[in-house]
Amino acid sequence: MSRVYITNAAGHDFSKAEKFGELTWITKGWVPLQSLDRVKFLVAEKLQHARPEDYLLLSGTQVVCVVAALYWFYKFGEVKLLVHDKKEDDYRELLVTNANLMYLEGLVKNG
Repeated sequence: MSRVYITNAAGHDFSKAEKFGELTWITKGWVPLQSLDRVKFLVAEKLQHARPEDYLLLSGTQVVCVVAALYWFYKFGEVKLLVHDKKEDDYRELLVTNANLMYLEGLVKNG
């Protein structure tokens, strides 16, 4: 079974994301941001057992979201994000790959 790694349990109802896998929190509540090294260690420690078939759901403090997404991308070469679709009031998958980013870079350069 896949897991859904949530960057922060920030008081939202994430139950609709459960259809993608078991909900697993990286952080809960307030996260001390005085030390970026501490945040990086905390995120890496929680994501050490993540697998390519798992998902990342971004919530809460932006620094934790960025560190988690970068770590995930470094580890797997892509990020399977779950994003909340307000119109549908449900989650959907958004895949970010190196190929996506290279394509965007080409579009920007060639304007």
